[in-house]
Amino acid sequence: MKDGISKNKKRDRRIKARHSAPCLQVTIRPSGLLKWLKTPIDVKCIDINRYGMAVESTSNFRLKEKITVDFKGKYISQSNVFATITTSEKHAGVYRLGITFSYSTCNKQYSRKIDDALSRIERLYNERYSVIKKAS
Repeated sequence: MKDGISKNKKRDRRIKARHSAPCLQVTIRPSGLLKWLKTPIDVKCIDINRYGMAVESTSNFRLKEKITVDFKGKYISQSNVFATITTSEKHAGVYRLGITFSYSTCNKQYSRKIDDALSRIERLYNERYSVIKKAS
């Protein structure tokens, strides 16, 4: 796996293209009762869109585990975004986690505020890295 691309030739299930976001600071923590037993974990963001993201973590999470995600970056800060772990692969001692935001899959958890914040993050990184790619 290199640059967020798995060596497996699986069909890409993403609804929308993701955008590289290496400078976005992301913290994940378990939701529910486990949140009191575990500390938040800083992870490296590989890519993101408004429906999900991929991160690299030194800690593993179970498939379908509910988590809470916090974002901090230039021009943006958003906390308490509920999400679910959809994939977990170990590569070179690091876990690559696929995360789907719960608001996009569960009507009960839909929030206009979260949707707007994630759309803003997606737009910032789409604009930032599309300009860099064009310049290269």
